[in-house]
Amino acid sequence: MHHNVTQTECKRCGKCCLAGGPALHLADKDIVVSGFLRPADLVTFRTGEPAVDPRTGTLIILENELIKIRGENKVGACKFYSGIDRGCLVYQNRPLECRLLRCWDTSALEAVLLKELLSRAVLIPAASLIGRLIAEHGKIFNMRFIASCLSERRAGNFLTFFEEAVNKELRFRKEVMSEFSIDECQMDFFFGRSMEEVFQPFLGDSRWREKIGKNEPKFI
Repeated sequence: MHHNVTQTECKRCGKCCLAGGPALHLADKDIVVSGFLRPADLVTFRTGEPAVDPRTGTLIILENELIKIRGENKVGACKFYSGIDRGCLVYQNRPLECRLLRCWDTSALEAVLLKELLSRAVLIPAASLIGRLIAEHGKIFNMRFIASCLSERRAGNFLTFFEEAVNKELRFRKEVMSEFSIDECQMDFFFGRSMEEVFQPFLGDSRWREKIGKNEPKFI
C-alpha cells in the first residue's frame, strides 16, 4: 500500500493511466450494458491465464476471469487516457477502480482489487448464440489446463500439443469472425486473447515454474 501524507489531490501526471486500463467490477455493469463501453473497448482475461497480481507485482494464474479496459497493445496505457490533455476521456463515466484510485493513498483501491469482478457471464445470456459459443470455446480451449501443462511439462510432447491447440483455436476464431462479422478487437472481449498471444512469451522461459510457484501454480 502506498501512502503519502504530503499529497492530497491528483497532480494529473498520468502515471496511473499509463500503467494500464482498470479491471471492471460488478459496480461497472451499467456502463457496459448501456453501451458506453463497447466490446471493442474491452479485453477479457480468462480463468487460468497468467497475469500480474496488481497487489504484489508477482505472476499468478487467474482463478476468476476479469475484464479490463483495452490499453495500447491491449495491456499498455489505458485507451481513454489523453496524453495531450493529461486527462481521462471518459472521466464522468470512469470505472470503479478509477474512482477509488488515489495514488497518494491506495488503500481504497486495494480493498476492491480482484473482488466482485465483472465477467462475460454477467453481461451475456448463457442461452444466446454468442453465450453458447463462449461456453464451447472455454471447454475446448481450457486456459487453466494449458497453464498447468506449461508449468509441469506434463505432456512429453508439449510443444506439439500446444501448436496443435493454438492452430485449432485460431481456426475457431477466424470462423467466428467470418460468420458473425466480429472484428478482432471485439473477439478479445468475447473470447479473450488467443492462446498463442497469452502463452507464447512463456514457452522458452525456464523460469516459468519459479515465477508462479515452485510446486503448483498459485491461483487467486
